[in-house]
Amino acid sequence: MKKYILNLGILMLALWATSCTTDGENDEAANLAQLQADVEEITNTATSDTWSVTNFVDSGKNETANFDGYGFSFNIDGSLVAENGNTTVTGTWSVTIDDDSSDDSDDDSSNNNIEDDCNGCTVEQLVGVLSGCSDWFVEKLERGSNNDLEDNFVGYDFNFSSDGAVTVTTGSDSYSGTWEASGSGNNIQVVLSIADLTDIPDTWTLHEIELYNGESNVDLRINGEDRLRFRNGCTLGNFNEGQTTGEIDFNIFFASPADFAELSEDWNIVSFSANKIELIHESGGDGDTDLLTFEK
Repeated sequence: MKKYILNLGILMLALWATSCTTDGENDEAANLAQLQADVEEITNTATSDTWSVTNFVDSGKNETANFDGYGFSFNIDGSLVAENGNTTVTGTWSVTIDDDSSDDSDDDSSNNNIEDDCNGCTVEQLVGVLSGCSDWFVEKLERGSNNDLEDNFVGYDFNFSSDGAVTVTTGSDSYSGTWEASGSGNNIQVVLSIADLTDIPDTWTLHEIELYNGESNVDLRINGEDRLRFRNGCTLGNFNEGQTTGEIDFNIFFASPADFAELSEDWNIVSFSANKIELIHESGGDGDTDLLTFEK
C-alpha cells in the first residue's frame, strides 16, 4: 500500500510539472507572438514616410542641428537614406527582438535607496502611459519606515485622463480628484489630489516607468522612503498609445560621415506613434544616456 501511495504521488507530481511547463511554454509563445507583431507594426509605420530628426542628445550634448534639413527614409529593403537636396548619406536599419534585454523587470525595488531610473522620462510620456491604460491598481504603497499599506487599496481602480482628472472606483464607491506632472527626467513631480483617500494624495517624484508586454508600471517616491507603485495589465506595446518596451531594438548604422556615425546604435523605443518615434540608449560603461527622436 505504501508503495502504491508513493507511486501515485510521483505520478501526480509529474503531471503537475508537465502542466506548469506547458503553461510556461504557452506564455512564452504568446509573448513572442506579441513581440513579432510589434516589430511588424513598427516596421510598417517607419517605412510609410520620410522622417526628420527633431532631437538628438549624445552623451549630454545636443547635436540635433547636425541633421537640419535632412529627410530620413527607412526603406523596406533595410537601407536607410538621408537626403537634404545636396547630400545623400546611406546606411542601414532594422527592427529586431532584443534577446539580451537588460531591463530590470524582476526588480521589486524593495530597496528604496536605489538610484532613480528616469533619466529619459518626460511629462508627455507619463501622461501618455497613465491615460493610455484604464484601471490602474496600487501594487505597492509604503509610507514611513516599513509601513506597507497596499492592502488598504485592494479592489481600487485608478483612471487618469490626459486633462488632469483622476477617478477612483471600488465597488459602488467612487472618488474624484486631480493629478498634475511637471519637470523632466529624474525631477518630474507628480501631484495627486484625491479627496477622502488617505496616504495617496501628496507630491511624489517620478522614479521609474516600466513598460512590458502585458504589464505597465509607474513608480513614485518621496525622499527615498515613501513609495507608490501603480501597476496595470495593459499592453502598451500594441502602439495604440505609442508605447513599447526595451525588448525591441531599433537598429541604426551609418559608417560615415562622423555626425551620422554617432546615430549608429541598437536603440530602445521609448514611445512610438504614426508621427513620432522616440529612442533611447543607455551606455553600460559610463552610464551616459543618448536620446534620438524622429518626427514626420
